[in-house]
Amino acid sequence: MTTHSEYRRSAEDTLSILDVVGRYGFVVDDRDWDGFEQVFTDDAVFDSRDHDHDPPRGFAPIKGRQEIVEAFRDLYVHPIQHMIVTSVVNDVSPDEVIVRSKGIFPIPDFQFFEGVYTDVVVRTESGWRIRHKTFKRFGQGATPWMRESVREALRRGAILDS
Repeated sequence: MTTHSEYRRSAEDTLSILDVVGRYGFVVDDRDWDGFEQVFTDDAVFDSRDHDHDPPRGFAPIKGRQEIVEAFRDLYVHPIQHMIVTSVVNDVSPDEVIVRSKGIFPIPDFQFFEGVYTDVVVRTESGWRIRHKTFKRFGQGATPWMRESVREALRRGAILDS
């Protein structure tokens, strides 16, 4: 296996990786559910649990691109928009990287929350795609919008990991 020091990622790969990471926010905000094909692998996992607890707490991880689309479309309440403000790319191999991206997420009533996505992005026959996405929120406490969005997602059928 090639190590980080032995591999030099091309500028074209870097731009393609950053494009797929940024595209995620656009497909969610635009409710472009077909666009998820350009973002996630078929076997992708989305995990928004709080990993600072043992065991992690939150919604159960979603497995598979189709299940991610269904959960995002039918269960989850989304912020007004996803603003990815900066990303760093760390090589794992010529065909896999880990991207950490900081984001700001406006919500109703002129409020916002912030967090970081960690994406495992892999090279596929169709280009770079996200295979595993986690989200960690910064800050303390939940806003009223966050509490209500969790209640609404549970009412719609989202499952908490136990």
